[in-house]
Amino acid sequence: MTRWYHRFALLAGLVVATVWWHSRPPEPTILAFRLGQTFEQVVNDSTYPVLERSNHPADDPGGDKFGATWVTEPSVIIRFTDPRHGFTLPPTKFAALTFSENQAVSLATSPMLDPLPFDEAVTILENLQNQFKAGGWEPWEKDDSTWFDLTPEGKKRLHARMFESAYSQEATLRIPKLYGMIFRLKCSEGCWTKEPPYLFLIDIGLGSDVHGREPGEPRRWEQPENALTGSAVQ
Repeated sequence: MTRWYHRFALLAGLVVATVWWHSRPPEPTILAFRLGQTFEQVVNDSTYPVLERSNHPADDPGGDKFGATWVTEPSVIIRFTDPRHGFTLPPTKFAALTFSENQAVSLATSPMLDPLPFDEAVTILENLQNQFKAGGWEPWEKDDSTWFDLTPEGKKRLHARMFESAYSQEATLRIPKLYGMIFRLKCSEGCWTKEPPYLFLIDIGLGSDVHGREPGEPRRWEQPENALTGSAVQ
């Protein structure tokens, strides 16, 4: 009886382990890029299956070599690989990386897997803000952008802002004459009806610094002396 029981317990344990192994979430893949890189360089630098999840710029019928890489399933870590101004975002299941003239030119993403309660969303917001500060990003003062005030009192004001018209707060961040970013916290559920649960998302939009460039002037990372070639891996 004891021997039979141990065999049964071992078999049951193996079944449970097998079910867990096959049902566990897949390991995140990496979408690595920096603005100005070619589509082929992004493919080479990423473990995310870029080729399979993209409208290939070379196939653009308009001839402008416009394309996009889509993230629609969990989970993908996005890594902006500029050696001075780069950052790594938390896992996501939504992103769009666009290409023009076969170069990466913009990113839109929500760097989280699902909408979260306020305190959890703000924890991610603070981590990202610390990365951006460390990378030399700065708020664009001309549109009154500032860093999110994440002191205890600042969090109270930010929470109250989520229940006012627009139901969001954002900052325009810049690396002058190089990159620009929209960094936003928004309410995605409940705030306008005042009915819980109240859930929140972070949005990031990344592109060139349009505020530091004259009309028609090449983007700084398009100019030959600043061309970004080769692998983005540092």
